[in-house]
Amino acid sequence: MSKVKGQKSKVIIAAALLAIMQSASAIEFVQRDEFISSDAETLRDEMWISAQTITISGEALDDLFAAGGILDLRGNFKGDVWAGGDQVIAAGRFSDHVRLAARTAQASGTFGSSLTAVGDTVKVDPSATIAKNVLCLGENIISEGSVAGNVRILSQKATLGGKIAGNVTIAAQEIVILPGTMIAGNLHYTAPKELVLSPTVALGGKLVRTFETPPPKEFLKPNLFGHFTFAFAALLTGLVFSSIFSRYTANTVQLLRTARGACLLTGFAALFLIPMCAFLLLFTLVGLPLCVLLILFYCILLYLSKIAVGFWLGALILRRKEISKRNRAGTLAVGLLVIYALTAFTDISFVAGVLIAIYGLGALLLALFKKPVLIIQSPADIN
Repeated sequence: MSKVKGQKSKVIIAAALLAIMQSASAIEFVQRDEFISSDAETLRDEMWISAQTITISGEALDDLFAAGGILDLRGNFKGDVWAGGDQVIAAGRFSDHVRLAARTAQASGTFGSSLTAVGDTVKVDPSATIAKNVLCLGENIISEGSVAGNVRILSQKATLGGKIAGNVTIAAQEIVILPGTMIAGNLHYTAPKELVLSPTVALGGKLVRTFETPPPKEFLKPNLFGHFTFAFAALLTGLVFSSIFSRYTANTVQLLRTARGACLLTGFAALFLIPMCAFLLLFTLVGLPLCVLLILFYCILLYLSKIAVGFWLGALILRRKEISKRNRAGTLAVGLLVIYALTAFTDISFVAGVLIAIYGLGALLLALFKKPVLIIQSPADIN
């Protein structure tokens, strides 16, 4: 009986491994200067494509993630489409959701679901038909297609035409409703000038203007209880971290005491260079796992930066030359209380948060790569 159970468990494990291998093989990563899929070609797997020029005229049966310079999507796409680049042209047939992000995004095809487009210039051609909703964000938006759902536009200049079966919401500095536009629902708009519709515009619902009202000035963050709850969480995290990595924490605090200039320069450079390196690695197949690790490492250091600065501030306020096991909790509690009290004020919250992140990030990185020294020469350790 036990042998039968053992054989069954082996079969289950083998089936699970086979399913994992099959799902992994169903994703194809492509990186090259130019990617062209002809009319007769079928992309059967989920595709992740990075190329300067991408042209797809055939059929894509699964989801597509494409990034590059010029993207020309003229084929038949069965799954979701995510496309980003300098110029994106969506002129094919799309069965599922389409999301475009580009300097210039143009939609002229048939969309079986919703369309989301972000860019400096976004144009929905008169030949485009969208079965659900449209969301456009950018500098200059021109929407003249046929939309079976709702249309939402947020831009500096918005031009609307075509046929819309649902409601329209526009927020822009300049709004133009083309003659002959047909809107079955309501037209809500936010603009400096009142909108006057042409007599040839057919509006089935109401024309409603919404005025922008500046939010009331708030000196403190609205949820102070939640804000200081995060401070308590940081205290617990800092105590655990300093107990496990006592020497590393001590070196970090010592660097903030003696080398604040170096911490400032290192932290300022790392604040921008690490995300930039991770972004570049994102477009390389070999560097994708390293990109994920680098982003996680960056996020962890950013969170620990407030703990490192908290220890330094607490020791500075309490005038403690050494941080021992007995005074560790009190020192960190005072430092974090100052940090979270400063960031509770809305006017200085951003500046204070950036300075804390820069100093803490620089100290953590310098301490991480600091050469080991003799114990008698090392800074006061956290016992």
